[in-house]
Amino acid sequence: MPSLGSKKDVVKRDMNFFAEFTANAAKMTRWLGYGVFVGIVVVLAIVAVIVFGVIRNMIMKAAITELQNTLASEEYAGLEGRAAELQAELNDKNNYYYVLTQMREIVDTTKAAPTDLPETLLECIPSDTYVENYSISPNDISFNGYSFSYYSILNMVNMLDNSDVFAAPVSITINRVAPGSVGNLEDFINNGINNYYSFEITGALTSDVYVSVSRFAEGETVISLGAVETIACGAGDEYSIEDVAAFVQSGNTYNLTAVKVNGAPLTADTVANIVAANKITGIANGNVNVELTYTLQAAPAEGGQA
Repeated sequence: MPSLGSKKDVVKRDMNFFAEFTANAAKMTRWLGYGVFVGIVVVLAIVAVIVFGVIRNMIMKAAITELQNTLASEEYAGLEGRAAELQAELNDKNNYYYVLTQMREIVDTTKAAPTDLPETLLECIPSDTYVENYSISPNDISFNGYSFSYYSILNMVNMLDNSDVFAAPVSITINRVAPGSVGNLEDFINNGINNYYSFEITGALTSDVYVSVSRFAEGETVISLGAVETIACGAGDEYSIEDVAAFVQSGNTYNLTAVKVNGAPLTADTVANIVAANKITGIANGNVNVELTYTLQAAPAEGGQA
């Protein structure tokens, strides 16, 4: 039979088992302590967050109550009505300012005919030509008469053009006429003149022209958005009006919705193109009146965007 060993060996094995068991138990006790500690920390953190939230909520409620009491006080009771009064006062002042600048626009854009123009015309008349009538206005000159030579009439217009009289191509009407319809037929025959021409010439005078820009807000009533802007440019030059898509005044934003040029409304597609380009361009052959109509941009909804 195999030997069961001595009693001393059995006791040794038991002691090893109890030592290993005790070590494992101590290890489990330490891990359990760590777990309890972590749990306590988590609970304390949750409690701290809850307490902080409660205190913050109480502070916010107190602030809201204080603000509500302030807004309900006598100082703020008529604030909304006062704001409406101030807006109405601003509209009245803008309209008055518009009228003043409109009067200034009339002065700026009213041109006087050059005083030396009759002398310039006289110097350019060929010897075989005479002017029967002439008319000069701030914007143009027109005259008519007779000439023995077709080319003398063209030469006269060319000399006037070289003197910077005209701002654009001239309208010329030349007709051949019978000498007898102008004077004594025998005088023309004795002078050997067989051809006789009548002419009528009209041309725009060289001078500055003006582009006037007015802005209006359309709502329950139409109000002016400030002064009339007057831009001087040369006749026939291109003009450009920048930053027209939106207009900001007193914290309000207005969006362009309609445009008139010299009283004629532009199409919706044209206005859309102007808004996209944020400018208006054109050729100023004469004075140009541009009217820009805006609509007040809606305020953004609470907690969202407009």
